[in-house]
Amino acid sequence: MDASAPKVLAVELSPHSPTHWVATFYPMVNTPAGRWADVTWVLHQCLLPPAPYPLASARWLEACSPDPHHPWYDHCPAWGAALATGYATARLVHIVGTAGDAGVRLSPEEARQVQEATVVVPPGQLAEWLLDDLQDAEP
Repeated sequence: MDASAPKVLAVELSPHSPTHWVATFYPMVNTPAGRWADVTWVLHQCLLPPAPYPLASARWLEACSPDPHHPWYDHCPAWGAALATGYATARLVHIVGTAGDAGVRLSPEEARQVQEATVVVPPGQLAEWLLDDLQDAEP
């Protein structure tokens, strides 16, 4: 893998069914307000093994290693292997997706359009952002 690519990815853990959860991996972007998840680019999604304990609501994490024994996974041991595999896949997608752009030169206007089209949401506010968006869409 490319060592120069960002290694930290945002991970949203959310209920998929009464017994399963899904992990969605997003790239992180640096903004003047701090590091946020770029929710416009889903790098990878994976179904997680059944949780050995009930979980009430979605949560956000940061992943930084494809090694399931990395200390980052200590707080979710039931999902460590699945999250580490998902991280490796998501990071590869991110590297491939950004490597193709390495030789492309954007005009200032094109760069502005790309920047305006990128939506970043602080990880803790994604659920609130989606609910607001859904309420706006209701007739």
